[in-house]
Amino acid sequence: MPIDDKRNQLIVPALPTGVATYNFQDQLHDLEATAIIELFEVNAKKYGLGIYRFHPGKVINGDLSHGGKTYKSIPVEIEEMETKGDGTLPRPRLRIANVDGFISDIINGRDDFVGLRFTRKRIFLKYLDAVNFYNGENPFGDPDVNARFPDDKFIINQKIVEDKDVVEFELASVLEMDTVKIPSRQVISNYCSWVYRGRGCNYGNKNAFPATLFETAADEQFIGVPKADANDKIFKSSVEKGGHGFSTAVNVAWNKYVLDGNGDAHERIGFFHDSGSYNSTGIYLSGDVVTVRGVDASDDDSTKGDPNIQLYFVAKPTGRFVTKIADEPSVEFIHYNVSGSDPTLDKSNWVQDQCSKTISGCLLRFDGCSMGLPFGGFPGTDKFGYY
Repeated sequence: MPIDDKRNQLIVPALPTGVATYNFQDQLHDLEATAIIELFEVNAKKYGLGIYRFHPGKVINGDLSHGGKTYKSIPVEIEEMETKGDGTLPRPRLRIANVDGFISDIINGRDDFVGLRFTRKRIFLKYLDAVNFYNGENPFGDPDVNARFPDDKFIINQKIVEDKDVVEFELASVLEMDTVKIPSRQVISNYCSWVYRGRGCNYGNKNAFPATLFETAADEQFIGVPKADANDKIFKSSVEKGGHGFSTAVNVAWNKYVLDGNGDAHERIGFFHDSGSYNSTGIYLSGDVVTVRGVDASDDDSTKGDPNIQLYFVAKPTGRFVTKIADEPSVEFIHYNVSGSDPTLDKSNWVQDQCSKTISGCLLRFDGCSMGLPFGGFPGTDKFGYY
């Protein structure tokens, strides 16, 4: 094990939680340890509200910063956090001051936040961000975002009290929820359990699967190009072969150009065109690919923590319009315009890139990859006959 040169002592490795450090353990054994600060988080991204961060304000008045994130000061208390020796899981009570109906306004119409994840973090005052102290200088020591107790994670189980003064919630362990399974990942032979394009799958993730790993990388204009729908109906395959027919001779002409922000046409490089995030005011042609933020997409602060999860949609050949080519004003071409239609709702103009969750669907996307298939199923557990 490594040695701390200054103290000539063994450096205690991090616990499996990933939050315990030498600083944390050193403070635990300090006879004059600084106060413990409680920080709370409620992940409300399900409702598009982000993560609510707050603290009781008992030690530090006003807002508090930890790890570069701001925690609002709100009168709050939590009790019954103790774990009992009889094996029963705790059911903490969280009370939050409802000044001017502030909390009521937030939870109204959002199922009282039932089912959302709640996290309690505890960190010693000594290791808070320096910005919390006078002149931005921590008089106790150096900030350490990891020098804290393991996080306590719960699910908001129900709202118990709501009046003009306080809103009280009952919290429950994630292990008490009906949807929890142990082990958390089921062994299924022919079905992939990964979230498409998310961790585990990582299709389109340039860090996990760079272009150099693919034999045909030079033919693709961007990593993660859409391949097929949920039924393995291939976009570039002809209709006669069971595909969407984007690559047939009839469609080659309209797919030759792309439009810029001014509506001028330029020759397309590659078959599909990455048009970025969908914009309701954008101009899209057949073959344009747009992304929409999915329910599972979020930043690394959330429970899923995977910003790579996006929904991909390919514009179909619908409608006929004539446009002049910017480089050759005398030349006109017919294109198919699908602007102004929400791809998540308009199935007649857009088709979504989805995985069938089978080995076949995985092979469509990772064929020729030197690292093999990241299939999340367990084919080896299926029964095979021997002859």
